[in-house]
Amino acid sequence: MKKLLVMLIAIGLGTAAASAGSGLGVFGTYLDSKDPGPGFGGGVKFKADLSDYFGMEVRASCITQFDEDDSDDGLYLIPLEAGLLFNLPLGEDVPITLYGGGGGGYAIIPECDDIDLDDEFCFYGVAGAEFGLGDAASLFVEAQYRVLEVDGAETDDEDEIEFDEEVEFSGLGINAGLLFRF
Repeated sequence: MKKLLVMLIAIGLGTAAASAGSGLGVFGTYLDSKDPGPGFGGGVKFKADLSDYFGMEVRASCITQFDEDDSDDGLYLIPLEAGLLFNLPLGEDVPITLYGGGGGGYAIIPECDDIDLDDEFCFYGVAGAEFGLGDAASLFVEAQYRVLEVDGAETDDEDEIEFDEEVEFSGLGINAGLLFRF
């Protein structure tokens, strides 16, 4: 039910902003999380400018290849997030826009080695720069700090596991990619 609610909110925000200047981006991502260690992956994001200085975004990522993951199945983290941005264009002659903001989301953690970590809500802050390549595309690079703590899990025999301490997926990440404007 939580997953459905988050997806409906994200779709609603995306449709509301579709009439503004918007774009669809693809990116590579690196996350240096506390407990499973560094991980790599990729993602997509929809960004809509609500005015010259404000915007919103909806993003989905998939992060895997964690250094501390010694499971047979491989640990995956799939955050679905939405947030607000403050844009600072550097001028007409300079095709660079600095931005920062934050938001929240829902992180899906699929079952790994017969242990299903609880899916949890997460929060993030982001700061980045977008380099215009004309009217149709932009390159972007951003730093993102995600706060995500998991405090429970289930096994295949449906036993609940409570952790003494949370599994910390919190950490600093770097995203870089290409944003196609439409």
